[in-house]
Amino acid sequence: MTYTIVVLLATLLVLTGIDPLKLTIMSMALTAATLPFSIVPFLILMNDRKYLEEYTNGWLSNAVVILIILLAFVLAVVSIPLQIFGGS
Repeated sequence: MTYTIVVLLATLLVLTGIDPLKLTIMSMALTAATLPFSIVPFLILMNDRKYLEEYTNGWLSNAVVILIILLAFVLAVVSIPLQIFGGS
């Protein structure tokens, strides 16, 4: 039932005339924009000594996660305006 509904919704979306490639690129840009907001709570949780005791993240894994968050933020800041104003 769910699969049928999703296929019907996708068919309606195609019938509206929206370019599927542009829609995919825009959704990927919006996903990059939400990534920092979804990762930061996990970063905080993975450093909670009361909850994880000796299994918390070390400095290297924290640095890698922070680097990924910063990279996702830069990608979002660059890709969304390019997608909107780029004309492609």
